[in-house]
Amino acid sequence: MQRAARAAAALAIVALALCACASRPDTTLHPRRSPIAWAPLEHPFRGARLYVSSDTAAARWQRANGAEWLDPITTQPQASWLTSPQDLARLPGLARRAMAQRALLVLVAYWIPDRSCSTSRDGAPSAAAYDRWIGQLIHNLRPARAAIVMEPDAVPADCFGPGRAALLQRSVRRLAAAGQYVYLDAGHAAWKSTGEMAQRLLQSGVQYAQGFSVNVSNRQTTTRSYHWGRELSDLLGNREFVIDTSRNGLGPPPDEPGRADEWCNPRHQALGEPPTTRTPPGGLGALLWIKPPGESDGICGGEHTYLFSPTQARRLIAESPRVPPSYRQLAMQR
Repeated sequence: MQRAARAAAALAIVALALCACASRPDTTLHPRRSPIAWAPLEHPFRGARLYVSSDTAAARWQRANGAEWLDPITTQPQASWLTSPQDLARLPGLARRAMAQRALLVLVAYWIPDRSCSTSRDGAPSAAAYDRWIGQLIHNLRPARAAIVMEPDAVPADCFGPGRAALLQRSVRRLAAAGQYVYLDAGHAAWKSTGEMAQRLLQSGVQYAQGFSVNVSNRQTTTRSYHWGRELSDLLGNREFVIDTSRNGLGPPPDEPGRADEWCNPRHQALGEPPTTRTPPGGLGALLWIKPPGESDGICGGEHTYLFSPTQARRLIAESPRVPPSYRQLAMQR
């Protein structure tokens, strides 16, 4: 199964590379070529092994229920999300296990103030609290180095402004100075133009980061995400980017009659290309599973949880053309 997955991923990457020449960069809002001091690129994913955790929610559910059909999800490397101060307590153990595997740990920092741009005011209660949180993250992660996807949706969000940009830039600079590999989130290809995103990312400190992430928790195709990422990278001094392929195997869900939230636990979804660091030259650092496959989007689409859902996991496996038929059949039988 692993050999087949790696072969499929390699073919997908080759296809992306062959299509790269068809991408025409969006230059309508090209940032001025001002004297920006770009941090040196270290390309942490190049030749790296990605950390595989045996303690994901899917893996725990699999062990408790003897669910062999979950192997296409649980045997693959996935990002670990840090969404509260309590999550930072897990970091030393995560770092030790990743170092024991001689693997690169991928983390997601997700505690920016007013995280959802809503009246709930979730995330950190203040910029000062967030500064302390970043300091604790740095402390708990030492001496390991990780790839940190920085605050999904924070930069493209409607509530983005100078205060958020300054807080992100300060945090990126601190993490980079501590030796961590930072990837600022850029949203997805159907959200903002590359010109606008380039301007926002520069305000948020992408020049101090290794690069940016694309398609986190979304379902835009890998091909579209790749072309959009290439355009954005061209506007940002050739910063490296990563693509979340955890559930984009069928592309974005179509509009469904009677559902205004068709993006939320849609029926139309599947596992995308498996995670890989074997990518061609040209800006793409890795395909990653950043959103944990099987995690519910919320109370919608027949779900009543924000946690791992075997129903969502079955759908992702059964509908994916990249999963071996035997596992697809097992998922459908359960």
